Amino acid sequence: MKAAFILLLSLAVLAGAADQKPQAAGEVKKLGSVTWNLDTQKLVWTVQKGTMVDGKFVAGSEERYEISPDHAVMASADEQRGLEEEEAAELQHLLDVLSLYCAQSVVWWDHGQQESRPAPEVKPDKTAPKAPEKTPPARVGRASGHDAALVALAAFQGARYR
Repeated sequence: MKAAFILLLSLAVLAGAADQKPQAAGEVKKLGSVTWNLDTQKLVWTVQKGTMVDGKFVAGSEERYEISPDHAVMASADEQRGLEEEEAAELQHLLDVLSLYCAQSVVWWDHGQQESRPAPEVKPDKTAPKAPEKTPPARVGRASGHDAALVALAAFQGARYR
């Protein structure tokens, strides 16, 4: 189920990057936050622009983006752009899966289905950074293998609650 959350974050980053303007030299963009508002049915995220100083990101400004799958529209600042109906439907499905995951996690938590344990202690990593593993590119919104089973299960369960 982590895959649904990772897919959501990837979608937000890719949607923001789809119409990227050329960046100034040294300018870096970083995803700041992602919020799915069930009441308004809007996915909202922020992208921070900044620079790297001594290996750390220093934000200089922030842009806000939002997508309304119900209306198939993405907006930023004073500009709106339409989405393809299929893309809006796939996003809505993904957000339904994420919402179901959150709801099921609360049920799991409330029933105490796992032994309570302290949060792991975070220690600075003193090893050399490893090169990222090469993985084949994936199309956002398309699940495969284990993820497809989770998506199908969530879709089935989500249909029962509508």
